[in-house]
Order: sequence, then C-alpha cells, then structure tokens
Amino acid sequence: MSSNPGQILASCMRLLALAVIGASLSGCGALAITALGVGASAGVSHTASGTSYRTFTASAAQVKAASLAALNKMGVTVEGIAKTESGELIKGNSADRSIEIELEAMSKSTTQMRASAKRNLFVHDAATAKEIVEQTERAMVAADKRAKAAATSYLVRASGSL
Repeated sequence: MSSNPGQILASCMRLLALAVIGASLSGCGALAITALGVGASAGVSHTASGTSYRTFTASAAQVKAASLAALNKMGVTVEGIAKTESGELIKGNSADRSIEIELEAMSKSTTQMRASAKRNLFVHDAATAKEIVEQTERAMVAADKRAKAAATSYLVRASGSL
C-alpha cells in the first residue's frame, strides 16, 4: 500500500462514499437517531423518517390515557383507536397533519410509544411527533402527581379516624 497522503485520502473518500450509499439503500427507517439539541427531552429518540419513540415504565393503559390527554391538549382530533398485532394504534388529525400513535406493551409495566405526524405522503413532521411524545410524558408526570396527592390525602384522612 502506498504511503502517499493523497492516495490515502482518496481511498478514505471512496470508502466513505460507499458507506453513505449503502446506508441510504438499506432502509434508514430502522436507524434510530437520538434527538439532540436544546430542548430535546431525555429518552426521546426519532428515526430518519420523523417517527419519535419513547419507552415508558408504565402500563399500556396509562400511556394510552396520557397520549389521549396530550392529543386533546394539542387540539388533535382523535379519529379512532384500533387493536394491532403488537398493541394499539391511535389515529388523529390536526389542521393539515395526520397523526398516528402506536402503543406496544413490552411487559405489564413497560410500554413503547411511537408517534408520527405527516403532512402528506412524502412530508413528515418530526417536530410535531416529538412534541406529542413530550406532551404524553408531561401528562404521565401530572397523572402520577395527582395519584400521589390522592393517596396522601386518603392516608391523612384515614389516620385521623384511628
């Protein structure tokens, strides 16, 4: 192998070009890219197709309720909820976007959520999909706080009657 820096650089560039071409042909939908940047929520990732993912330590029923609350808060009209092989699919629309949320129970207390927002067949709205996941997370936190407050209130009332 030659030690000429120009030839080494050319070889590296060819290898890089082949890797880029290979990645673009292999279906980049499976390639999850962690959401980075200011304001990105920890644990939210998305694919090159604009779908946002998040795994919650909660039952599918809890994540479904939080997802529906998030859609309501965002002004998304829910068109339907259907059972799928792996869980449930929530479909909705808002202005010029169609929304889909897939919920998959990984166990009794772990649920994966996938959210996508599309303007049309070719244009995906990754920002809206990410916001749906983040609003669902906020709804989960709010529901948890309400449950803890209710439990505390019950315990205070129960201890007063002893």
